[in-house]
This record gives sequence, C-alpha cells and structure tokens, in this order.
Amino acid sequence: MDHTTNPAPPSGTGGTNGRKRLAPWRTIRQLSRRQWLYLPRLFAKEERIRIVAFASVALIVLVILTARLVVRFTVERPAVGGVLREGTIGEPRFVNPLYASSGTDRDIAALVFAKLIRYDRAGAITMDLAQGVEVSPDGKTYTATLRENAEWHDGEPVTASDVLFTIKAIQDPDYQSPLRQNWQGVTVEKVNERIVRFTLRQPYAPFMENLATGILPEHLWRRIPRESATLSDLNVKPVGSGPYRFEKLARHEDGTITAVTLKRSKRYHLDGPYLKEIRFSFYPDEAGLVAAYRRNEIDSFLLFSQDHRGELVELDLNLHSLRLPKVFAVFLNPTAQPALGRPAVRKALALAIDRKAIIENTAAGEGVEVNSAIPPGTFGFNGDIAPIAHDPEAAKQVLARDGWADSNGDGILERSEGSGRNRKTQTLTARIATSDAPELAHAADLIQEMWRAIGVETEVQTSPIGDLETLAIRPRAYEALVFGEVFGHDPDPFAFWHTSQLKDPGLNVALYSNQAVDRLLEEARRTADPAAREQKYREFQKIVADEVGAIFLYSPTHTYAIRKSIHGVSLGTVTLPEERFNEVHAWYADTRRTIK
Repeated sequence: MDHTTNPAPPSGTGGTNGRKRLAPWRTIRQLSRRQWLYLPRLFAKEERIRIVAFASVALIVLVILTARLVVRFTVERPAVGGVLREGTIGEPRFVNPLYASSGTDRDIAALVFAKLIRYDRAGAITMDLAQGVEVSPDGKTYTATLRENAEWHDGEPVTASDVLFTIKAIQDPDYQSPLRQNWQGVTVEKVNERIVRFTLRQPYAPFMENLATGILPEHLWRRIPRESATLSDLNVKPVGSGPYRFEKLARHEDGTITAVTLKRSKRYHLDGPYLKEIRFSFYPDEAGLVAAYRRNEIDSFLLFSQDHRGELVELDLNLHSLRLPKVFAVFLNPTAQPALGRPAVRKALALAIDRKAIIENTAAGEGVEVNSAIPPGTFGFNGDIAPIAHDPEAAKQVLARDGWADSNGDGILERSEGSGRNRKTQTLTARIATSDAPELAHAADLIQEMWRAIGVETEVQTSPIGDLETLAIRPRAYEALVFGEVFGHDPDPFAFWHTSQLKDPGLNVALYSNQAVDRLLEEARRTADPAAREQKYREFQKIVADEVGAIFLYSPTHTYAIRKSIHGVSLGTVTLPEERFNEVHAWYADTRRTIK
C-alpha cells in the first residue's frame, strides 16, 4: 500500500488555479492582426492617452538606460574603414629608400617601407622591424634582432638577408645612393636569419638614427643589375613591409603619373592600420593643393609656406604645425669677398637684419627666431646665447670704427688701406645667392634692403635648387648664401661645421674653421653619455655665435592640413616632413564599441 501523498501543484504553475491565470495570456497570443488593431477601441480616449504616454516614457527610460550601460561597459575603438586622399606636389619617381629624394617619393616610401627603428610623436626611438637593438659598452657595435612576424607585402618573411642587402646596396657606389655617406665605415653582417650586427670603426653616438632607413626585399632586388637599379619598375610599383602596400597607379596620356593607390597591409607587424586606402594625387604647387581640397578631391596636404594658412582656418580642417629642426641662415664666403671675413663687417651685417620682419613677411609669423647653430627644440640646443638685436645705427657705428665710410656720397661704403701707389680702396659689396623658392627668395630681397640701408651694395641672384647646388654651393661660388641646414632627431653638426667638411662633398657652406670647434665636434661623436655630449654641443654653439660663424635667421614652421573626419592624428616631433606618417597605422575614420 502506497503511503506517499501527491503534493498539490504550486500556485500559479499548475492545477486549476494556474490554468485560470494563464487563460487570458493564451487568449492574447491567439489574437489576429485585425483583432490587435481593434484592441485600442476597447479603451476610452483618456485611457488610450495614458497608455501611450506611459509607453513613451518607458521607451525613453529604456533607451537612456541602455545608452548609459553601453557607455559604461564599452569603449570606442578604431575600426577598419575609410579612405585618406593625400595631395602632394610633383609626381613620384623613386619610391625607394635608396633613391627617394623628392617629398612625394619620401612620403609614399614612408608608408610602404618599414624600418628597423622609427620615432614616435614625442621624438623617442621605438622599434619597428627590430624587436630590440643592443649597443656594446664601447659604442662600436649595434646588434638588431628582427621580429618573427614581419613579412613583405608578397608574403615572404623579412630576414636579416634583407637588411644586409639594403645596407650593402647603399654602400655600393654602383647604386649611387645619396645615403652612401651616412654608412661609410660601417660593417654589416648577418649573424643568423633574425639577427644583424653593425660594427663601427669608432664610436658614433648618433648612429642609432641610421637604423631609421627603409629596408628593401632582397628576394626581388637581387635579380636586378645594380647598374640599372634606377630603371626598375619596382621604383614606382614598390614592394615593402610597411603599413600600406602598393595597389595601382594611374598615368596621363603623356606618361606622367597622376595618382597612386595604397591599400592597408593585412600582414603588417604592428597594430592597425585602420584606414583601408590612402590615395595620392599630384599637383604643381601649393595653390593647386588648396584648390583641390576646395573641389573635394583630397583630404590632406602639406604646406611648406604660410601663404595660404589664413584661408585654411575657415575650412573643415585640423591644422598641425610642424617645426622641423631646420635652420635658415646667411652663410658668408670670405674667399669670394675678403671683406666678409672681417669680424666687424660680419657683426654689422648681423645687426642690420630684422629677423622678426623676415619671419612676418616670408612665413606669415609662423617661425622661430634662431641665434645658434642648432635649432630650438633639438637635442643640445643652447638657449643661453643672447640674440643679436636689430640695430642698424649700431651696425653703421661698427663699420665706421672699422674704417668704412661713404667717401663719394653714393650711399655705398668704402675702405682704403695703404698710401701712395700702394693705396687700395675696397667697396663693401655682397651678392646674395639663394634658391627660387618663394620663402627664401623673399627673405633674400628683405636682407638686400636691410644691408643697403647701412651702406652695403647688395644684389640677389636666385636659381632653381638644382642649379644653385651645382653652380654655387658645391664649388662654393657665392659671396653670401641664404640657405637652410636640416638636422636629425640626434643632431650631428659635424658635417656643417668641421674643418674637414670645407670642400664638396662636405656641407660646411659657412666655410668656418676653428680648432676648438673641431675638437668639440669630434669628441661629441665619440661620447655615449648624453649629458656630456649635450655640453659639448652647447660650447660649440657659443664659439660659433661669438665669432658670427653665420648669420642665423629662423627655424620655419610647416603646416599639415587634414580633414577633421580623420582621427588619431597627433604630430609631435618630426625632423623630416614624411615623418608625419610615422604613426599612420593608428589613424582611423571609422569606430566600433567593444567591451572594456
């Protein structure tokens, strides 16, 4: 006999009472569409208003709570998508780290080719193809270890053989790379497929910056004879290992390249990139770039002058000021004009120049006055050097004390030496040579007026940059040269100021020679301690400033304009215009929300 009892079903889950409670809900589920449409008529008008109001409030509260939960527990992150249309001046010729010389070449190469190291927005070294670089205690050996996941755009792995090939090609005179001088005296060897060793003859503290050189794929370039490397199609259809890969180019009927399209590389070894494409279009000048933006042909462009900055402020653009470590100066050649070697004349010429007026009239006020051989914001800069004031009257007095006078009333100063037949009279003249770039040409014209005002006969000769370098700079055939010097992240003024660099291919266009300066620059190259090296640079700048080794003018500011719909663009310390792309893999146009 079964003595167990069956418990009654819980209230609301079974039994007769439960079935009664569920019956209305079953009825509602069985309503047809027509019955649903008729349902509101069962309520009075006031009841319907109350129900609609209640439902609206409930919906609004639900949306607000959902939005708050989404914001609280998720975060907005970059998503793959969007296109950046970049405009540049001039078509590309050599998208190749060995040969890239124009701004367009270097811009595209910076996106296609990865380097062993690169610099972040703060100007600090960060790893790229290398996962690390070790420096020996004596400062002569640099050992780079490559990432395991680095690949070329065609799928081949990046190995030590690629690095070895690239550096040896740069060093090989048959390749005629302009980078060759940077790698002289450096031995490179492959330790294994992932480790490369660089050995220097003597310590060179700024050597690390050499590793920020784009690496070529050895498996493609080894097939091309070195003598015909400049003719290879790989120079305009490159294969690299950077964040973007070459997709296609467009040509005009006459063969000129009108556009280049790059696609994001899915094989890239760092996070990103997020922009799906970067398309380059080419224009003749800066006015053409601004006009192209107004026609909605491009989204971004770089301006070297400030002529159009005013009108850009009104457009849908973020404007980034790039202050490159560049110094514009007047370099005087006493060999061509002996009077320019006299300390008093050099001092007077410096006093006559109004730097503020030059910056305002040639760079729209976007520039920094420079009083030393290393520009502000650069490692080793000496900010304690007193600026040379603009004082034309003081300049006239300095010249008068040195024996210069206007003896014939023509407004030009002369100076006589000797007596009788040996008496010689010299007129104070200075022919200014510079490039035909508007900023430099205008600066030279202003300097001409300022020097004439103190009695110096002056004329300006402008030339295309190629002619200027060939006919004036390399043979040192100028009296006064208005030109610029560009430094790296870790400046090495040796090439600009050491006595050994007086003649071409040296870059000592100031034609300056001082044994104390030579010694400081030599020691700085061998000094690994940053503080000690910085002190030597400061001493070097003080000596040059005291002797008016050159008349320093200003450090220019360039403008990178980019549409506001492109995010993640933060440009800090750059030494070359193409370095604006150093963190392009973090730029984005689209976003997505993910759980925190």
